[in-house]
Amino acid sequence: MVSPEPETSAKFYKNVFGWTSKQTGTEEEPYWLFSLNGKPVAGMYRMRENNKLAGGEWLSYFSVNSPGDLISKLKSNGGNLVIKQTDIPGRGKVALLSDPQGAYFALIKSSNGDPEINRTTEFSFLWSELWSNDMAKSEDFYKTVFNSQIKNQKDDERDYTVIISDSKPAFGIIKNPVENVRSHFIQYILVNDVKGIEKKAKDAGAKIIIPADSSIRNGTVSVFADPTGAPVAIQKWPVE
Repeated sequence: MVSPEPETSAKFYKNVFGWTSKQTGTEEEPYWLFSLNGKPVAGMYRMRENNKLAGGEWLSYFSVNSPGDLISKLKSNGGNLVIKQTDIPGRGKVALLSDPQGAYFALIKSSNGDPEINRTTEFSFLWSELWSNDMAKSEDFYKTVFNSQIKNQKDDERDYTVIISDSKPAFGIIKNPVENVRSHFIQYILVNDVKGIEKKAKDAGAKIIIPADSSIRNGTVSVFADPTGAPVAIQKWPVE
């Protein structure tokens, strides 16, 4: 994620999800590594003063073998390099970018290889979703830049696109449900008790955006903004 107040963010996610954090990176580009049960689960940049973000924001990380080649491809298709490649001890090379609609995401070339895809455990990431103001343009951009496939389907009667990479679902794209907000990624965290964690997040300073509601995915989803304004979703899975 990108946070204007990393210390505030670290305290919040420790209180809500039990994540621990450790500062690493460089003096010029500090980086915080979140861990769950001793294993890396997320990373955090400090927001720069000239950053256009209004508040904190969670990012999708895409693992690539040749970050430089993909960055060049991204630029030629209207994207921007926000923070150049940085070596993160224990993680690898990381770069921060944005797509033509202003949605931020990161690239990583892992120094330890990609983790095995196992069953997601509670308080770890379940899914990534792009809330796009122009789904067609987003589909074209990510299909071209990542050489991916597109699968169109429905979610609660809404159009929903799944980006397929190496024959596996990578992330979803849905029409941005929030007016006057630029396109952005939102991350889903697996929880077993949606309403319980929703209350815990609110008590820790979060603002509830979409409360758990039986009309939305059977009440298995809640969306809130953390104390720095970063939106995050929690979901019980599988949907009952």
